[in-house]
Amino acid sequence: MMRTSLKAVVHVGEHLLLAAVVIGVGLLLTAGYWLQTGDPPSRSDAMVVMGGNFNRAAYGAELYQLGMARKVYIGRVARWPSERVLDQNHIAFPRREELYKTILRKKGVPDEAMEYFGDDLLSTAQEAEALAAQLGKEPGSLLVVTSPYHVRRARMVFTDALPGWQIRVVGTPSERIATAWWKDQESARIVLLEIPKTIFYMLGGRFRSTPAAN
Repeated sequence: MMRTSLKAVVHVGEHLLLAAVVIGVGLLLTAGYWLQTGDPPSRSDAMVVMGGNFNRAAYGAELYQLGMARKVYIGRVARWPSERVLDQNHIAFPRREELYKTILRKKGVPDEAMEYFGDDLLSTAQEAEALAAQLGKEPGSLLVVTSPYHVRRARMVFTDALPGWQIRVVGTPSERIATAWWKDQESARIVLLEIPKTIFYMLGGRFRSTPAAN
């Protein structure tokens, strides 16, 4: 009787494992769809252009010109190791937030509409926490501008950091990854980085350049 019960448990376990593998493979193969589920742009109290690449600043400027927000926040992101080499050798190289501001300005965003936040920001979680501290406790609406592959994780992070706020996350039209991402080198690199980052965040992982405030 016990042997029969044990066999039944093993049999069920094998089926559950197989189902988990099938679901996992399915999610991996369809990552080109579900990673990029952004929101339609809409008018918000404020906009944040996420650190990462310059396409985000350019698209943020376009959204500002369409009247989607009156204030654009730009995070002071951490220097990349290669940039620190330039700093150490006294070779002038602008910080990325300064380049973001230059792009926004050249595309018609006035200086008074732009505001820096945070310092040495290392991750999406740290950006969200720093912006939450700057915005204060009064809830409002926030438009988050990032890359398409980053919208799902960014939505989770900002929703957690700004409870009570309306969070809308949009992806730059110029950066969409291929649906069949495994056939494109850059798309494959992005997917194979973004999925572990998303899982890491869901499991409670947070990268910060400085200890979190108590």
